[in-house]
Amino acid sequence: MQENMQKPMISKERGEKMIGERIAEKMPVLSQGQKAIARFLLDNPRDSAFMTASQLGEKAGVSESTVIRFASLLGFDGYPEMRSAVRDLLIERFSTLERLRDYDRTQEGNYLHGAIQEDIRTLSEAQAMVDTSAIEELGAMITNAEQVMVAGHRSSRALAFYLFYYLSWLFPNVHLLEPETSIEKVTNASNKSLVIGISFPRYTSWTLEILRFSSQSGIATASITDGFSSPLATWSEVVVTVPWKPLSFIDSFTAPMSVVNCVILAAAKHLGEPVTEKLERLEQVWRSNRTYVR
Repeated sequence: MQENMQKPMISKERGEKMIGERIAEKMPVLSQGQKAIARFLLDNPRDSAFMTASQLGEKAGVSESTVIRFASLLGFDGYPEMRSAVRDLLIERFSTLERLRDYDRTQEGNYLHGAIQEDIRTLSEAQAMVDTSAIEELGAMITNAEQVMVAGHRSSRALAFYLFYYLSWLFPNVHLLEPETSIEKVTNASNKSLVIGISFPRYTSWTLEILRFSSQSGIATASITDGFSSPLATWSEVVVTVPWKPLSFIDSFTAPMSVVNCVILAAAKHLGEPVTEKLERLEQVWRSNRTYVR
């Protein structure tokens, strides 16, 4: 890990209201096609929050390239950031009960098949959009850190535990942070430690706070979240992004779990030859302790 890595402190502007303000400011210079995109975004935020640039263009009657140029004109780094800006505030305001009602309204045919198909679509999007360089960088950070601390709360705790569990097979100082003792753990950690925060909409305040505290304490930070507009990104040196979409009232983590697997594999790759020795030793211990039935 580089000692002189600078920590990002620029807040990410997010939300449907911000997009509305940007559109209002740019309205005098928008072309007819761009105005069509703007109208669709403002009239259909729930739909547009999960559309690709191509799908949004089709709905607005313009080309995909026009949608991408529109996002840049509004000041976003690209279409994914604009879509995340709509998605973030939408999901934050979208209660679990509203999710359930909305899901029930949109389901056609067998709802179980529909749930699986929704996850398959999100996985396909993850495969197309995955930032392998960010995953490789996080894998290297994990390998080089003296101590790795993983933070995830509420439903995201399942992902945090999964990452912690498999990293503990390979690295001696991996910890799953608890809200009651996280500040003390970070305070007593060396400046060669790493804190990884995992959270998706609606982002948990504790995970954001522990990333902020860690970053301000001079400890390297990384996050696994749904985009650079996530509040976690502000306090992360490395951001691993993964598409996320709720499934009715459930936070479906099919795609995030797949990307967490990639992070674990990247860390193992950077560790190199010791992986085989460590796993052989673990297999011996498991056999001796009869950990598994077969």
